[in-house]
Amino acid sequence: MAEMNEEKEKLRGFPVLINSVLSPLNENFKFQEKFKNIKTKILLNASNLKYAALILIDHGSLNIKSIPNKPKANLKKKKVGWNAFLEMETQTFLTLAINRTSIIRVAKMWVTRKIKIRGIRTLLLLLKMFRILTDHGE
Repeated sequence: MAEMNEEKEKLRGFPVLINSVLSPLNENFKFQEKFKNIKTKILLNASNLKYAALILIDHGSLNIKSIPNKPKANLKKKKVGWNAFLEMETQTFLTLAINRTSIIRVAKMWVTRKIKIRGIRTLLLLLKMFRILTDHGE
């Protein structure tokens, strides 16, 4: 029980939001089935906030951790071990999460450097997760 409380205390700022959006996937059979063979780490950084969210996908289960995004060295691949990295402002993350942004629009933002992307294939998993969340026909 103490470990669970300790884990909850670590979530701060933006990762709390990401956790509240993605945590229902842990109870979603479709997610568990599609992600049962996947183990990866996705780092989401809201550039206008203090904490980045590290999404840990481990064979059909999902956990979120907070990482301070200042100094920038905290977000380095060597330090965190992420497989994919996505950085943009909070508002853009929210439009992605509620399926209000197309992949074409994301590509345009990437070209104009409004967002930073590393590990595009792995990030497609994030879009699949959002699609599962917004899919009403389970």
